[in-house]
Amino acid sequence: MSAGFTGRIRNFRFDWKLSLLTALLMPLMLSLGFWQLRRGDEKVALQNTYDARQHETPVPLDSLDPAQDLQYRQVQFSGHYDNSHVFLLDNRTNAGQPGYEVIVPVLADAGRIVLVNRGWIAQGPSRQSLPTIAAVEGEVSVQGSIYQNVGKQVVLGADIEAAGWPKVVETLDPVRMAELAGIADQRQVFPYSVRLAELAPGVLTRFWPVISMTPERHRGYAMQWFMMALALAALYLFYSTKPEIKPDNEQ
Repeated sequence: MSAGFTGRIRNFRFDWKLSLLTALLMPLMLSLGFWQLRRGDEKVALQNTYDARQHETPVPLDSLDPAQDLQYRQVQFSGHYDNSHVFLLDNRTNAGQPGYEVIVPVLADAGRIVLVNRGWIAQGPSRQSLPTIAAVEGEVSVQGSIYQNVGKQVVLGADIEAAGWPKVVETLDPVRMAELAGIADQRQVFPYSVRLAELAPGVLTRFWPVISMTPERHRGYAMQWFMMALALAALYLFYSTKPEIKPDNEQ
């Protein structure tokens, strides 16, 4: 077997087209495999952060530094809902049913403007018929968890689809949304949204998956890319060392 392998290697012929194709595809396949592994590790870290912070005692909103990592920190504050400026975060599906996440500015007692995510609501008969959002009146005690956007948000259509209120938006940007709601002083705006806790005043359907793809699936995709890279290397060696078949008159 060793002699056969050595003889096969001696037949190596450089094919610039095949070599160029392999040189282009091999790094791409390997980089995609390692990228999937990194994404899997990020999902594990995110899930661990979520699990750990769900059991923390809520702290006052004003005690937090927005420059720090506040993902899923439990907070509490009192304030009034601005029911005249309701945002519907588009393209949110629950159990296969299209709908929106309802985002409402809350004027906190400390003077901060907080974009509160009340939860999911079904779309309704059509996109032209927006759902009716029940108002939350009076001063309420808000408790929930901070959500910071993970990665770059994908915009499927126009960033703002509806003129007037409620306003359909494609991305969750608290500062810009507060500006659309007429908040002149952006320094008042808390830079992240707060997702309502269970039984909090105004809460709707709480449906916020922590991760969209499991770490195991990322690792599975990584293995597929690595196997494709291995197959590419094997094919390159096979065709580069394949014995040349000569015409009968040359044998």
